[in-house]
Amino acid sequence: MEISFGEEEFLACCGSRKFAKEMAALPLLSCEEAVEAARAIWFNKVEVSGWLEAFASNLRIGESPSSTYQKSHPTCAQWSKGEQSIALATTTDTISQELHEWNNRYKEKFGFIFMICATGRSTPEILAELKRRYPNRPIVEFEIAAQEQMKITQLRLQKLYSHQLL
Repeated sequence: MEISFGEEEFLACCGSRKFAKEMAALPLLSCEEAVEAARAIWFNKVEVSGWLEAFASNLRIGESPSSTYQKSHPTCAQWSKGEQSIALATTTDTISQELHEWNNRYKEKFGFIFMICATGRSTPEILAELKRRYPNRPIVEFEIAAQEQMKITQLRLQKLYSHQLL
């Protein structure tokens, strides 16, 4: 089944305006074709500034969306909450505080938030991955973050398309 979406729907999936514009300009796509096109656009047409824009549109791991974020990004806020549901269910005050501190260190070192596809992951697992990746060189970490953003985008595209079929 082929379905068409506009820039706003694709922006909710990725957070990069360039990505959303490129996706919306495509002819009608099936979900599988959309995921394939998304990968090509993300890695071949979106520039560094677009990657940073997408990263910034995500919530930090362990953060609840503010009421302002929920109003301005309702779909993203809902999806993010679901994606982090296992992490939120498996945290303690101590782990949450440590994750907050490491999130701050990471952002200070790399200039963007820690990107990880949190779906199905516990808070201790996410914290361990953050600590494992922290020593990376910035260029290496930037590439990993872009890969993680693509994983998130793919999951959100699948949600977008499955929602349309209901």
